Amino acid sequence: MLSKSFSSVLDHFSSSTLLSPSTLTVIALGWLSLHFVLTWQRLRTIPGPSLARFTDLYRLLVVWRRDSHDTYLELHKKHGDLVRVGPNCVSVSKPDVINTIYGISVKAPKSDFYSVWQNIVNGKRTASLVFTTDEQQHATMKRPIASAYSLSTLVEFEPLIDSTTAVFLDRIDQLFATTGKVCDLGTWLQWYAFDVIGELTLSKRLGFLERAEDVENIADSIAANFDRCSVLGQMPWLDEWIYKSRLFQMIFVKGKMNPILAFGQRRLQERLDSKDDGESVEVPNLNDAALNEKVLHGTLPSKPDFLSRFLKLHDEQPEVVTNQALLAYLFININAGSDTIASTTRAIFFYLLKNPSTLDKLREELEGAQKQDKLTTPLPTWSEVQALPYLNAVIKEGLRLNPALALPLERVTPANGFQLGETFIPPGTIVGVNPWVLHRDTRIFGSDAEA
Repeated sequence: MLSKSFSSVLDHFSSSTLLSPSTLTVIALGWLSLHFVLTWQRLRTIPGPSLARFTDLYRLLVVWRRDSHDTYLELHKKHGDLVRVGPNCVSVSKPDVINTIYGISVKAPKSDFYSVWQNIVNGKRTASLVFTTDEQQHATMKRPIASAYSLSTLVEFEPLIDSTTAVFLDRIDQLFATTGKVCDLGTWLQWYAFDVIGELTLSKRLGFLERAEDVENIADSIAANFDRCSVLGQMPWLDEWIYKSRLFQMIFVKGKMNPILAFGQRRLQERLDSKDDGESVEVPNLNDAALNEKVLHGTLPSKPDFLSRFLKLHDEQPEVVTNQALLAYLFININAGSDTIASTTRAIFFYLLKNPSTLDKLREELEGAQKQDKLTTPLPTWSEVQALPYLNAVIKEGLRLNPALALPLERVTPANGFQLGETFIPPGTIVGVNPWVLHRDTRIFGSDAEA
């Protein structure tokens, strides 16, 4: 609001011949000083690093150094439940106010942090389900596909996951168990995650496990995208001025496609060209956010994967599941789906190997269940492993210690602000809970929460 007012003031005075450039500079500096004083004043009672009171550069540097998880944890240990990490940004670690910020009925929009993750397609901003900041658009995009991500539906995908798991175990056995060579398990778990997503989305592994490599460098592309967006998300105007500016798009992006979207397009073409899918059809350039009608209404596979469901929904509700929405659904599966599976499985194995006694206890439970014929071999079923309490505890503990995100999930306080305990947070303030910090809160998880 203040920036828009300032812009209108400049427009008014710049048309006057009575004001020199130096006068305009003085006005600009005065206006910015007023903006700073007003912003500083309204959050002055909330503690935090000195630099953070003046600029968001503090939190940008924290993320750029890749130690936001440790830094935010130490900040909350030092300053308490509320920490000012920017001139207009407060990190919250107070369990009893989570619903105040994220409750279903709360009208607190997402901050511009999420806009940084949106793609520019054919000159227009394209938002996925996760990164749209428009609540109505989010509801519209989520409604038709919500059932596809329900637990009852996901269980139907179990055979697809099993087939990839079998390949993973076979490759580990061939290349390492029988040869004595050292296995970079973290990398192999990441490749496994990508091939699982390929099966779930396209009924086809992407080739990571068979080829033992990062196929088309998509894993590196996703990592680079996460690095860039995580950093620039701390000062979103930098993204608007640089990556999403018309000049940048014209010079560096014109005619090119986001590598993650391009990867999805090629996989879609392979799927539609496969023999068991009937007549081969051409996939139009997804850079235009368009899928032509012969692809969508032609002979399509009847496979129980996400893509089949998306295409069926598009056929039934083209005005809701638009071409652009279809592209966004594929993007989020490939981009976010693979990374979260990879980070979670790696964390679980890391903590198990770091704690041999826990690993031994888990082995006892698995071997005991196997001896009692409670587990199908070689791959137990979903329903069978639900009856293994220690295994489920290990998985949940891995998720607690290594959440998918170690940054605050930012929201903007609504017109009436937020009352967080004894502290009032004024309207228009960015607030968010960092899962990494919350998951180590001794008030919830006990004195050994960081163990």
